[in-house]
Amino acid sequence: MFETIENIDGALVYHGNMHKRIYFSEAENVDLDNLLLKMKDLAKKKRYEKILGKASEKGVDVLKSKGFTVEAKIPGLYNGTIDGYFLAEYPNEERHVNDEKSIKTIATVKTIAQAANKPNTDSFFQMPENLKIKELSATDFHTLEDLHKKAYKYHPHQIKKADYFSKLKDLNHQFYGLFQDGELLVSAILAVNENESNVEIVDFVTHPDYRGQNLSYFLVQDIKNKMDKLGCKTIYTMVRSTSYGLNITFSKHGFILAGTLTNNCLVRDAMESMNVWYFKRS
Repeated sequence: MFETIENIDGALVYHGNMHKRIYFSEAENVDLDNLLLKMKDLAKKKRYEKILGKASEKGVDVLKSKGFTVEAKIPGLYNGTIDGYFLAEYPNEERHVNDEKSIKTIATVKTIAQAANKPNTDSFFQMPENLKIKELSATDFHTLEDLHKKAYKYHPHQIKKADYFSKLKDLNHQFYGLFQDGELLVSAILAVNENESNVEIVDFVTHPDYRGQNLSYFLVQDIKNKMDKLGCKTIYTMVRSTSYGLNITFSKHGFILAGTLTNNCLVRDAMESMNVWYFKRS
């Protein structure tokens, strides 16, 4: 399995050796004090280097008291009214350190991306007629796996497989693809949280022959147009902090920068910080 996904004390928890990280989400009626003890115990047992938690306003003080610090904040993440926070704690302090070159690159990407921000009404481009977007079903999961194999040919540990997509589908994830003449060029995976009225774009993958063409723009545009259908008030996503293209794409669509998650996950062969972007209906 690409990453272990389990329910611990009512909280959804993702963890694994690839990212050497735990990512958990606060939920209703979760005893955070008890959960955090288990998260820290799990991190110690598995030698994970980072614990990342997503919490509402009521959980922030508890996490801070346990050594967590806020890395990003999304206003109204929960049902459009309650702010959401991403907080991190580093069992391995070295994981929290970025070199000077990375810090400068991240700052430059943020500056350029935010300068590209467009009003919500000024972010629509007509999609070329030879491109089609459709929602993917379980019968498409092997096609989706093939796209991952092509995109991560030299990084096989990054490939998500059909059985992992099936697991995500059971956890209320949706899958969309951009096609040209029947060939899948770009895919997006959405984590739909109906209780919180939000959607996270958790994964973008582009066919290596079509990188640099900004085709993800049309998928983001389509996802925004589906907000009512998805029943969400907020869309958010995590983007490689050194990627000019995707950061600019989300900014052009009116997304707002919420913060940066330091050395959050392994991308290809390097640990990458991630910028958090969000979009809310005005």
